[in-house]
Amino acid sequence: MKEKPAAMDSYPNINSLISDFVVQLKTSGRSREVFEHVGPNHTEEEMFSYLWGLQEAHQALTPTLVSAGKSEKIAESFLEGGEEELDRGDLKEALKSCSMAILFAPHPMSLGGRDAELENGRDRNNNLDILITDEEEEDRSRAYLNFELLARGYGGRSEVLFEAGHYRQCIIDIDAALNHTSDDSLRERLHERRAKCHARLRDEEENGKISTNDKYEKLSDTLCSETPVLPDPHPTIPAFSKDVRVAFAPSQGRYLVSERDISPGETVCVERNYCSALYARNLLTHCCVCLSRSLAPLPCPFCSGVIFCSEACRAEGLAGCHWQECNILPTLVNLAMGPNSFLAYRIITATSYDTLKGLLFVLKGEESSKPAEAIGFDEGGMYSSSSYRPVYHLVTNRKERSPTDLLRRCIQAFVITKLLVKSGRYFVNDCGAAFDPTREEIMLLGSTLVHHLMSLMCNAYAVGELQMNVTDYRQCKMEPVGGGVFVASSLLNHSCNPSVAAFSHGRTQVLRAVRHIPAGRPLTYNYGSFYCTEDEDTRRAGLLKQYSFTCCCEACENGWYALFHLSSDLVISCPKCSTAPSESCRSCECTTVKKRIEQIVNSFDVMYLQILHKDVSSNDVNMLIDVIKLMEKWVQLPCRDYFDAQELLKLYFDTRGSHVYV
Repeated sequence: MKEKPAAMDSYPNINSLISDFVVQLKTSGRSREVFEHVGPNHTEEEMFSYLWGLQEAHQALTPTLVSAGKSEKIAESFLEGGEEELDRGDLKEALKSCSMAILFAPHPMSLGGRDAELENGRDRNNNLDILITDEEEEDRSRAYLNFELLARGYGGRSEVLFEAGHYRQCIIDIDAALNHTSDDSLRERLHERRAKCHARLRDEEENGKISTNDKYEKLSDTLCSETPVLPDPHPTIPAFSKDVRVAFAPSQGRYLVSERDISPGETVCVERNYCSALYARNLLTHCCVCLSRSLAPLPCPFCSGVIFCSEACRAEGLAGCHWQECNILPTLVNLAMGPNSFLAYRIITATSYDTLKGLLFVLKGEESSKPAEAIGFDEGGMYSSSSYRPVYHLVTNRKERSPTDLLRRCIQAFVITKLLVKSGRYFVNDCGAAFDPTREEIMLLGSTLVHHLMSLMCNAYAVGELQMNVTDYRQCKMEPVGGGVFVASSLLNHSCNPSVAAFSHGRTQVLRAVRHIPAGRPLTYNYGSFYCTEDEDTRRAGLLKQYSFTCCCEACENGWYALFHLSSDLVISCPKCSTAPSESCRSCECTTVKKRIEQIVNSFDVMYLQILHKDVSSNDVNMLIDVIKLMEKWVQLPCRDYFDAQELLKLYFDTRGSHVYV
């Protein structure tokens, strides 16, 4: 029986902390006083400063740290389970169990990152060259060999990978196992397996791929076609095509407009996120750096809370984003404050405190001195997706938020501030040593967190992955695995019948047109539900609550939800006859157009399977694009066939983006 990681149910989550806080406020008679200091007419600094000054807040809202260290007992349990699953031929579960055994097995501490005393001949701050003697190098190599449980984990997983036909990945795990074991018997078996892998790979090179276990061979890391490159980027918003421009209206704020006719399928934006974070449920299945699913993941050497897909991502994570969160991430997960808390933490830790302090003075001044349409652009007129400036200037809708909502954001910021201080990795001096921040420094950090927690509610994008069932391709679904900050994409306004859709390519988001966008028309993205899934009142209520606006798109104004569900018939609206086709217009072009549309629509089921099997031709995709444009011109919308055509086009581009066989 596999022993699971210790449950964290005994530790209070954010709702428990808030309940305790409310009780303490009632006991002290300060319940009403709170909302005299927290509300839309107060600044972020005023609200956070008041909360931080409450003794009741420190008593009730200080989180209990949760540990997620290594455990030989849990690792051994998973390893035993993996062996049993391998004996039964359940390679999929055996692979998971062996990966969990590797995750929980004790590790050497010199895999990189800032906790290593020596890393590639440099000190922990990468400032001073340090010579490593031959004796020290020998000691480090010897130390690596004293991790037999880790070696058994890698060795067990290599056996599973061999049986599944993943020979290159198997060799990588064999080498990892050999690095950590001095057991002669295990080393002999590993060398024999490696020789078999090389023999199989030579056979494949000479004779082509020979399927041994087709079901498990398809299991893989997240797959992704090459991310498209914009041929002509916008001169001031390089993530977007030059074929768009920024417009501004008091009722709509900033938005993007097409400079020319844009066809369905055209790429309008390719944007690398400022930062991203996995949802809690995906921390042990996807890389915490690039958000890709990993078939044979690498562990963090210090915790059992995350995985990495490669040595490159592990090095990046341990030198940056994961190092900042490693010792408090289990607590953040247990608190269950929602995905935006992870993103807010990563926004803050992506910028050092000294840099943040210098920037905020300038950015706060820009809020009052710059015109709304210029906010987020730097001194050179650039709107950069890698800059903190546009991240800070994302809209927060503070004035429209209720006091209760603002209090919750302040409480979340309070808790995250506590974790940043307790981590000992954010408030550090030039030598990397932690120091106790002053009240002024705490106020600056906490109020900035309040700001980002509000803006993320309106601007965070989901990072998705198309999951395809290895036994039945028809059982595929787009699954959000995390969230990201894409500042250029956030310039898009909403429509329940959007003109563009987003496609995930790891840390890069690609926006493509899904409708014909005439020159001068806005580019729009769907913030909530589509017109065919919820009625107008429900959609508008959801958008008003989260984004503080009432949707006036064509689908909401014209009652498309009811019309969509009334009939699935294709109704031609003839521009020449100004009516539906009739006996009097047999010679009109609309009769031919209707037959052409029906012909393509009848091929949708076949095309769906072709897309999933990656057997669709460019002619088929062009036909799909053509029928979308034909229906926009000739068919009365809303129309089920039109929606299905858009969904097929999106599915095609989803299979070009991040996707995985499960």
